[in-house]
Amino acid sequence: MSEIILNNNGILAKVELDVEISTAKAYPRNIDTFLQRAEKQITLDEEIAEECFYILPGRDTEGNKIEGGSIRLAEIIASCWGNLRIASRIVENDGKFITTEGVSWDLETNVKWVSQLQLSIKTKEGKLYSSNMQSTTANAGQAKCRRNAIFQNVGKAYVNYLTKIAKKCAVGDQKTLSTKRRKIFDRFKSMQIDENKILGYFKKSNIEEINLEDIEILIGIGTAIKEGTLNIDNAFNDKPEQANSSKSEELKDWINSKSTASQ
Repeated sequence: MSEIILNNNGILAKVELDVEISTAKAYPRNIDTFLQRAEKQITLDEEIAEECFYILPGRDTEGNKIEGGSIRLAEIIASCWGNLRIASRIVENDGKFITTEGVSWDLETNVKWVSQLQLSIKTKEGKLYSSNMQSTTANAGQAKCRRNAIFQNVGKAYVNYLTKIAKKCAVGDQKTLSTKRRKIFDRFKSMQIDENKILGYFKKSNIEEINLEDIEILIGIGTAIKEGTLNIDNAFNDKPEQANSSKSEELKDWINSKSTASQ
């Protein structure tokens, strides 16, 4: 992806890049410092922690939940990892799908990851999205591509470790469970999602039966809705849509993203 290297003056861009690489080699990252900084940002408050992971219940081919680190977590990781160049773009819009691409290039290790996603720009009825909706879809696709590329460069071990920290901070414990439950149900109520629909999804008869594991799923679903990965109308369906092809990032997310690495 030449855009991550060149600007209108290719010679100047090469000089700038050489300086960045030299700086990265002279001041290599410290993993302990990286983890400390990232954990501090993630746990700064509950709201930030909640935005750091998503959950798509029953979305893979076997009906199991898909979960992972969010776009917000990727932003935090990138800012703390350092010596990392990040870019994204729209590769193609063929009138049916928008293909987006994200790149992360570690200047210290000279490893570059490229992630592509293809998103539909037509409704279920086959009507083309409006220009504004196409723009929104493209922006969301680029953000998710950047996230995927960042995570692939940093590595699954660190991403999973920080995701667990985010979940622990966001979910709380038995002491905060009652307050947390009410807060989350009120949040979904503001989205016009009925309390009974949520209880029915978890097969619970009242809100007091919602436990800490359920709270984690609810927070993750909320993040997925906020990021645009999950349609609010499908959030608590008894039979959620299954991942069926490479055409929609909403249905496959990071696990099935098409990524290539170059060095």
